[in-house]
Amino acid sequence: MQPEEGTGWLLELLSEVQLQQYFLRLRDDLNITRLSHFEYVKNEDLEKIGMGRPGQRRLWEAVKRRKALCKRKSWMSKVFSGKRLEAEFPAHHSQST
Repeated sequence: MQPEEGTGWLLELLSEVQLQQYFLRLRDDLNITRLSHFEYVKNEDLEKIGMGRPGQRRLWEAVKRRKALCKRKSWMSKVFSGKRLEAEFPAHHSQST
């Protein structure tokens, strides 16, 4: 079964910490299709789908890293897109020489 469009990031995240066998259960049973959905997941939910405590710790660390990476990318895109706009439409400054 192919992962649906838009959940490839989840399979990639799980593969990074050798938990890819939980992909379908996380996607289908816990309805995780976005990174922000992990904010509503508890350890008990992960236990119900069969994930042990060491796996849970690895998953939470991977989620934390991915959130930090996304936040950094978001911040950088805002900064660099603003600079690109300034380069495309430079402000006219009067220089006194």
